[in-house]
Amino acid sequence: MNAITLKRIVKSYVLIFLFFISLSCSNHSADYANEEVALENVDLRDDYDGVDDETASADVNFKEKSQGWIANKNNKTLPSNIPANLKIIKTASTRYKVKNIDKALAEIKEVMYLNGGYISELRYDKNYREKQNRFTIKIPKENFDIMLDGIQKFAEETDFVNISTTDVTEKYMDAQSRLKTKLEVKERLEAVLRKRAKTVKDILATENELRVIQEEIEAAQGKIKYMSSRVAYSTIQVEIYETITFKEQPVSYEKGFGAKAKEGLSAGWEFIQGIAIAILYIWPIIILLIIGFFFFKRWKKARK
Repeated sequence: MNAITLKRIVKSYVLIFLFFISLSCSNHSADYANEEVALENVDLRDDYDGVDDETASADVNFKEKSQGWIANKNNKTLPSNIPANLKIIKTASTRYKVKNIDKALAEIKEVMYLNGGYISELRYDKNYREKQNRFTIKIPKENFDIMLDGIQKFAEETDFVNISTTDVTEKYMDAQSRLKTKLEVKERLEAVLRKRAKTVKDILATENELRVIQEEIEAAQGKIKYMSSRVAYSTIQVEIYETITFKEQPVSYEKGFGAKAKEGLSAGWEFIQGIAIAILYIWPIIILLIIGFFFFKRWKKARK
């Protein structure tokens, strides 16, 4: 095989190789074209259930509300489910340690006045260990918890907080029912007094019954008023105290001139009082001595 034949064979192989490469590239281009056409011709249905902006924002708002609800729940700021017609008397007994008792009392009073309360009792004590201020606060029931939290802000330590409630709804409703019945009885008695009582005896008897029923009505009204005031204003008994650094008294000290002079005058006066009292005790002996001295003097004079 000569050189010219070898060159022809190599050239033929190269041409065939290039032909197959060009054919493969054309096939890939056709595939890409077909894919682009397919993507362009895809249509979404009208009822496609996608996530639009409004839905996404609503979902975010829901999550935020949910988180806010949890935060409120943890902070105990959710509205109460207690029925409004319940009559509950709230009382609390507390004790706190404060840094400065005078400053703490002034700040507690400020919070109390802002929440519509007042102090009904106050007592101040002091001993060698601590200063104490004990007072009773009357506060509107809706500000009961706010007042307790306000007091606790000014305390260094909380010794105890005891809260108790008394449900007087049944007693309150019973008193109102009895009052309503008594008012109806009073109306009937007044009608009897105006229309049916003819004789003086009947008039006096009806008036006496009216007097009795009026006293019962006033007693029932007073009871209802008292319970309403107890319910409307809660009671908080507060004790705040400030510790005092104990200082021992000196074991010995030197008295000054003034103290010594005072003691000397006191001792001299007591000595004079003692002599006077002693003379009073021996007055009979003194009288006998005087009489004896008088007779002795006369006897001596007579001998001369």
